[in-house]
Amino acid sequence: MIPETKKKLNGSQELEDYILFYSGVPTNKTADAGIAIMIKAKYRKRIHSYMFVNGRILQLRYKLQRWYLTLLAVYAPEEGKTEQTEEFYKTLQDQIDKINKNEYIIVAGDYNERVGKILIDRILDTNGEITINSNGHKLKDFSSVNELKIANTFFRNKEIHKMTWSAQDYRSIIDNILTKKKLSPLVQDTKVFRGYDVSTDHYLLISKICLPQKGYTFIERSPRQEEEIRVHLLEDPTIKLLYQRWLEQNLTHSPCSLNINAEWQTLKNTLQQAANEALGKRTKRRHKRR
Repeated sequence: MIPETKKKLNGSQELEDYILFYSGVPTNKTADAGIAIMIKAKYRKRIHSYMFVNGRILQLRYKLQRWYLTLLAVYAPEEGKTEQTEEFYKTLQDQIDKINKNEYIIVAGDYNERVGKILIDRILDTNGEITINSNGHKLKDFSSVNELKIANTFFRNKEIHKMTWSAQDYRSIIDNILTKKKLSPLVQDTKVFRGYDVSTDHYLLISKICLPQKGYTFIERSPRQEEEIRVHLLEDPTIKLLYQRWLEQNLTHSPCSLNINAEWQTLKNTLQQAANEALGKRTKRRHKRR
């Protein structure tokens, strides 16, 4: 994602080994926004669709071997522009509401915010910066409503690998990568890489995500079919990691009980829930006897 491109109009452009999709403002307006997504050209066949929402929001749907990944690249108004910010989050919410809830979702870009470091369970962790501003409150509300995890705040990195923007003697975290609950266990790290020269006062922010590689097809259920967990998918290291992450996350938030039967039931439900989320089920046909 590339925010603040200052480009006008919408379109795509071939750049050596990459394809650049950009969404800008009309030609009769000042180029005060602009957002873009850059994809490696060798993955062009995986691009299912894209939408130029406006000069601050660009959406791209990407085909994985399992399900789809929807990318929303964003560039929020600067702090203090209340009306524009309200309009921005309303439009962004409209786009989120249209996305299939079973898909992987990433919402990333320049939010011009500072969210602080007060813990919000599964939404915001304590590894950010202390400062919070008005735009930060808006982002926290938006993330909480949509169960989006602000990935930057969940990893303990050095301060220089947290700050995404600097100018003169000022530094802050105004660029963030948000992931939907389903994708969050696969995010292995999110941090700034300062060695890259990107000709801007922002630093390159990278999120390392381990996506599943094996796919499966859902089979329509019928009364004579039984369901079973797709245990064979654990042979794929990435899917095994997904299961382990879901299990760890669910066990952390499971209630404790002094009753051994209640404790066993909780553990059983947690194992089943993690398996359903990470592996899914397949139908097992029952053969008729002759």
